[in-house]
Amino acid sequence: MTRARSRTYQPRRDRREVVVAVLAVAAILLVTVGLLLLFAPHDDTGSVPSSPTITLPTDTSLPPDTTAPATPTTDAPAP
Repeated sequence: MTRARSRTYQPRRDRREVVVAVLAVAAILLVTVGLLLLFAPHDDTGSVPSSPTITLPTDTSLPPDTTAPATPTTDAPAP
């Protein structure tokens, strides 16, 4: 028959050490959540994405002494 291994006594962890570790984890989690809330993009329009408003230049956006060309002109020769 073989002899059973003798185990060495391991005392329990100090209660203060456990409390400090738990408080450190809680502090890290709170700081992380706070930073996420602080730096998260804020969208006040709701969950439906809105399309951006695009404005094209019109004849009224030109100075009064100029007119818009009817067709775009290019200096390149026609093919």
